Amino acid sequence: MSCQFKKARSPMLGIARIQAIYRSTRVRIAACFPLGIAARLSISFSAVAILAAAANMIVEQGVSIVRTTHTATVTPAAPTILPTTQPTQSAANSKRINADRLALSIDRYERTTRNRAVTASTEAAEQLRNASKDLDATSADFFAQAHVDGGASTSSLATRVKSYKTVGAEYLQLSDERRTVLGDYAAQFEALNIQVNASLEGAWKIFNHVFARQSLMQLRADLDLMRREFAVISSTAGYGADSIQLLVASETTFERTLRRYEKALQRSEGARWVQQLHQSFASVVELRKKLIDIDARRRQIDREFADTGARIATAIPTATVAVPPRVPTLPFKASRPALLTANGGTNTTGIPADTAVTTTTTIPHDDGRRALVAWITTAVLALLIIISLFTVRSVLIPVRTMLDVTSKIAGGATDVRVPRGGIKELDTLAVAFNQMATRLAAAQELTRGHQQQLEAKVEDRTRQLLHLAEHDPLTQLPNRRQLFALLNQAIALAADGGFHVGVFFIDIDNFKNLNDSLGHAFGDRVLISIATRLGGTAQQFGFAARLGGDEFTVVYQQARTAEEVREAGWKLVHAFQKPLLVDDRELIVSVSVGASLYPDHAQHAEALLSAADAALFQAKALGRSQLAVFTPELLQAATNKFMTEQGLRRAIERGEFELMYQPEINLDTMEVGLVEALIRWRLPDGRLALPGEFLAVAEDSGLIIEIGDWVIRTAIESAARWHHGAWPGARVAINVSARQLLDRRFVERVQGLLHEFDLPPGCIEIELTETVLQTGPATIESLHRLRASGIPIALDDFGTGYSSLTSLEQLPLTRIKLDRSLIASVDTSSRSGAIARAIISLCSSLGVGVTAEGIERIEQFHFLLAHRSIHLQGFLIAGPVSGGDLLELNAKMNSIMSQLLLSIPQQANGGSVADISAARFNAVKTLRNS
Repeated sequence: MSCQFKKARSPMLGIARIQAIYRSTRVRIAACFPLGIAARLSISFSAVAILAAAANMIVEQGVSIVRTTHTATVTPAAPTILPTTQPTQSAANSKRINADRLALSIDRYERTTRNRAVTASTEAAEQLRNASKDLDATSADFFAQAHVDGGASTSSLATRVKSYKTVGAEYLQLSDERRTVLGDYAAQFEALNIQVNASLEGAWKIFNHVFARQSLMQLRADLDLMRREFAVISSTAGYGADSIQLLVASETTFERTLRRYEKALQRSEGARWVQQLHQSFASVVELRKKLIDIDARRRQIDREFADTGARIATAIPTATVAVPPRVPTLPFKASRPALLTANGGTNTTGIPADTAVTTTTTIPHDDGRRALVAWITTAVLALLIIISLFTVRSVLIPVRTMLDVTSKIAGGATDVRVPRGGIKELDTLAVAFNQMATRLAAAQELTRGHQQQLEAKVEDRTRQLLHLAEHDPLTQLPNRRQLFALLNQAIALAADGGFHVGVFFIDIDNFKNLNDSLGHAFGDRVLISIATRLGGTAQQFGFAARLGGDEFTVVYQQARTAEEVREAGWKLVHAFQKPLLVDDRELIVSVSVGASLYPDHAQHAEALLSAADAALFQAKALGRSQLAVFTPELLQAATNKFMTEQGLRRAIERGEFELMYQPEINLDTMEVGLVEALIRWRLPDGRLALPGEFLAVAEDSGLIIEIGDWVIRTAIESAARWHHGAWPGARVAINVSARQLLDRRFVERVQGLLHEFDLPPGCIEIELTETVLQTGPATIESLHRLRASGIPIALDDFGTGYSSLTSLEQLPLTRIKLDRSLIASVDTSSRSGAIARAIISLCSSLGVGVTAEGIERIEQFHFLLAHRSIHLQGFLIAGPVSGGDLLELNAKMNSIMSQLLLSIPQQANGGSVADISAARFNAVKTLRNS
């Protein structure tokens, strides 16, 4: 930058031009003479040093600059100083202190007493004891001091203090009584509340609706009102008569409700329940009355306690002797002694009246050096002022400019810069500031670019999150939340246009087997293929959604008739008759569909889905690839199923199950070979429910595990009692479900029960159905473990499934039971008889025992007599009996079998099979007796 100055070209310069020239000139000067703060201060101090040196030189040369005056005094004898007095503290201060301490002790005692009334903690009690001891000590000191000082009689004040402590103790006693009554009230009220709520919890819930008696609901509402009204009284003792009236009114309401429904409650809950409710309510009312009485006395004692404390505080004397005020004394250096004058007065000048004073004044000579000192002084002062002004200006203007630029940068104007100029340090700071502003502008530009990218990513992720919130992440179909939104929208449009809305609940048949056999990853890809086919089929009339697992939903949005909805349902069923291609593998998958219709079946989305779900159960009961449309009977069936499930849960808790035992006769010995344990459910009305009425519900709900455990334990216990008692050869067959065998602890539980009751393994026999083959190799392994431990295995309902021969090969069987559907026609159908003979012969070759169940006619019995080593079971021989009647039935079995043999009709050739069978029976009996 050049340091030369150019002249102005135009004599007429505007104010803006002048300001610009001034700023430019200042910048150039600063650039040409870059003085810093240190340089400027050095110049200033140098000027001051020059001034000091000049003045010193002039003084050394004897120049008198100022007028001087000399004063000489003659000091007389020392004056007499009046002594100052220091007041002393009187004995009245001691009494004043005792009075103050007594007042403080009374205040402390009152505060600790009220604190102890609020809380019964150990800390509060300890604080009260300390305050009481302090009050006794302080009052004793005060009364003793008052007696010594000869004050007025303090007997009245002492009596008040004693009465004050007595009232405080009574106040604490009432507070403790109130706390105890509150606790008793809470306990009694909670017992009352628990009794009502326990009865309400026993109400059945169907589809999230509680079916309870109106009496119990009203009692609980009245109890809630009582609780709210009592909360006002229990929270504070300062309640009024209105709060008491509201609480009494709520109690009256509860009592009126109880008496109105008393007879109904006695019938439903029992007379003892109602009597206990009356007693608990009476206790609550009595405790409330007691609490109100205590609070009334407590408020009276509280006022008396406060009034007594106030009277004591008023009666305490504050002071009996006036204390003279202290006279402050001046410090030694600032004090001046008072001097006595000749006439007895004082002179405050500090100079005695008879002191001689001599004063001499020197006037300097007028010389040219005085002018030199004046000029030097003026020049130095002017230089100091100019340097100071320029220094302050050179600092303030750049700092102010930096503040303005900083505000503009903070406001977003990143292109502004700080002008150069000022002192060297600030000019360097301006350069650094401008560089920082440049970097900040670049950083902001970079940040703006990143922010735009981030906003784009946030917007993209928001769209993705919205999509995930409304769609299933696996199949990309609408999820449950979006399904309800779309379904409610379709219902609203249908209501306005008079259309129907169809809801299809779709379940994949046997998808669990596919998932378990091929893996969950492959199962997910199968679900994606199923969702694609459903979406393609549903787009013709509506949309598809996934509820979860292998359950899907399809909505027919605007159907003109119910038949259109039915046809759409069959389209969904038939869409899966073509194979699915998954990972280059063709799969045949079938679906079951349940349908409901708006407005015929329900008015809301939730109810439509529930109706379609109920129809789905019917479709599954019909078999695979079926469609079922909702009917009110299906809802009733679902309700009955729900009620049965709830009843089963209570039956397990209350022990309502019983075991009946049906004998199986051994044709070789004509005796009871074993008995089959059959479960019965004793319903509350006394009826015995058969297994077909509840076992399917128990299987679906998982309760079969608990029920099966009870059956096994009870059967083993009964077998052990007979084995160790009157029937050593007793054997019990126990039915076991496939779900029980899936439990890995099942075998250990059975073995543990046998060990617990000391029963040989051969005394029980495990019966199961062919469905065990569908549960996988784990259950077959459990059967092998049971057989290895000596427990026989029987296969029930043999001949009804498609894997009977496979069962004989894969399962470790010791017995099969021919199904009653096969035995029913052995005497009337040659095909059934041939099949029965073939199975008996095959099992005989394999060493597997045979039991023919369902013997109900003498002709069936006659047909099976020709086969040896089989067991017969049926109502013709004996029906199920209780455990107590089984021994008596066993004793009569010889007579029963004899009568059956004698009742066999004669053959056409004149001979009697009955005679042959009777002879055989007698021979077996004689051989057994021998």
